Amino acid sequence: MLHLINGEYFGGSARVLMNYLTASQRRSDVIVGTFFDGELLERCRALGIETARLRMAGRGDLRAVAAVARLARRTGADVIHTHQARNTLVGRLAGAAVGRPVVTHVHSPAFRESTHRASNLVVGSVDRVLARGTARFICVSNSLATELHRLRIPADRIRVVWNGVPAPAAVDDTSRAAARAALGIEPSAFAIGLVANLRPRKGADVLLRAIAAMPAGAHAVLVGQAFGDYRSELDALVRELGIGDRATFAGFRADVDRLLPGFDALALPARFGEGLPMVVLEAMAAGVPVVATPVEGIGEAVGQDAGILVPVDDPGALARALQDLREQPDTRRRLASAGRERFRANFTSDAMALGFEAVYDGLLA
Repeated sequence: MLHLINGEYFGGSARVLMNYLTASQRRSDVIVGTFFDGELLERCRALGIETARLRMAGRGDLRAVAAVARLARRTGADVIHTHQARNTLVGRLAGAAVGRPVVTHVHSPAFRESTHRASNLVVGSVDRVLARGTARFICVSNSLATELHRLRIPADRIRVVWNGVPAPAAVDDTSRAAARAALGIEPSAFAIGLVANLRPRKGADVLLRAIAAMPAGAHAVLVGQAFGDYRSELDALVRELGIGDRATFAGFRADVDRLLPGFDALALPARFGEGLPMVVLEAMAAGVPVVATPVEGIGEAVGQDAGILVPVDDPGALARALQDLREQPDTRRRLASAGRERFRANFTSDAMALGFEAVYDGLLA
């Protein structure tokens, strides 16, 4: 299987691929082609996965199609599996050139990928026009599958495979204390984590406003790389709200699994673009209660009993839900237990890998 992925950020789609590569139920040989250097390429090489660093000067650089076609021929790839709009365009054209079927992984809605409406419309429209070039779509949630149905993609070309994450190490007082020490969180603080590539759609500004509305002792920890001017906007908001001692920007961390036990709650006040967020699954696996918005697949992940859902762009509602958790340890324990059960039943890496393999088997049969 030739997986094409942009590779510049170690975000959700890269983590999905990495979890598949390390799953015990993976049966297929994999080649990973990326268009950028970065964390993903380094991790694949460390695993001994065959990799290819492909060149693409811009979205319209069709020389990348020839490069992918050559790679597919050289490696004898049976399937080209794509993960984002840029590499899906290239993969479809290369697949047609070499007679290989294409699997397109739908991690988020193409028409709501960013805050730029014109760009979303162009990317989404091109993706829809070229959808015939995909033999199978893997949607990470039923909500995304519903969107493809609305775009008149035939149901027999759509499969839903929920994202999966590895089972975490045992969480105890020692791992919790170590995580809080690594993040510089006071032992007595009520620590609320947000783990994401920090873009406006993730709602970090909503969390900061919620922290300002909560009593002293609540502390926000934002883990992830900030993009564009958004970090400057967040810094300005921290100063405006006067919460400089209650908000920590931890930057990109490769050891999120080690840090999660240090949080009393995970917040994801996303505005849009969440197929089935990996960090929500990782938090549930680690027994960390989740407070999030009901955007796309988030509600599907937490179900009826493993998290609290609040309205989009409502810092007050987010603050109240977090404060309720802070004041109600029994509720925290109940959500933690339910989250672990949902993880074990639905969201393991092995369950996801079996889903991938079933798609490949059905397609090649």
